Amino acid sequence: MTKVANDSIFAETCHEVYALACQRWVWFGLFGVGLLIGLTGPFGTFDSMTLLERSAYWLIIVGTTFWIGYAVSFATATLAERIGIGNTFSLAIGATVASAPVAAWLAGFHSLTGSAQFWDELFRLFPFVGVISVIVAVLSEHLGPNDVTPVKELDHKSTPSWLEQLPGYLGRDLILLQAQDHYVKAETKLGETLIRTGLQDASDALGDYGLRVHRSWWVSRGAIKALRSRGGGSVVVLQDGRELPIGRTYRRAVRTALIQTVPN
Repeated sequence: MTKVANDSIFAETCHEVYALACQRWVWFGLFGVGLLIGLTGPFGTFDSMTLLERSAYWLIIVGTTFWIGYAVSFATATLAERIGIGNTFSLAIGATVASAPVAAWLAGFHSLTGSAQFWDELFRLFPFVGVISVIVAVLSEHLGPNDVTPVKELDHKSTPSWLEQLPGYLGRDLILLQAQDHYVKAETKLGETLIRTGLQDASDALGDYGLRVHRSWWVSRGAIKALRSRGGGSVVVLQDGRELPIGRTYRRAVRTALIQTVPN
């Protein structure tokens, strides 16, 4: 897990873009949106272009701006999350930053076709792109197919010595750990307690007994029932029905670990 946390943001972004690009619903959605906008012809394109020209224009615009915006938004949001900014704010920051290259691409495209001056078009488009970028980021994060992947419980051959730090009355059936300043809150089937240690230190000591799923959460493999994905977001579903968010930094490792445990 440490290796994934240290992977470059560029590598994480490339992986996420590739994973999303492998989803058919994304391409169908982009095609449908581009075609619909081409038919309606907003921003003066209905009068200035033929139906074929409008359709081609908006298919290109929708496709290119989505991928540019998604990549920049994901990379920026990942960086924000790594330095401790919450998911909602990191998403907003990512979408806002992404609006700059998207607006620049549109301004450059329009200037190359001779329909506008680059800087005038950039300043004109930026406010509109900013609003649209936020909407697209929210939709990509929260909409899309609600895929649930069941996960079978692993049989551990040995019990990590770290579990001996748990008070006897809580047993050894560790469910999760939550970072709380200089402590971790350890929860078992019998209750919870605070242990003075860092979450990363505890995760390293516990090894493959569990997974670091977020900068604030570690979960026992036996407590995970399924992996649920919706659009650009993912959560782990616990045996008791609770759901914990998967941080952007940890998504690839968690998916890989859970996919490896899916029954044939």
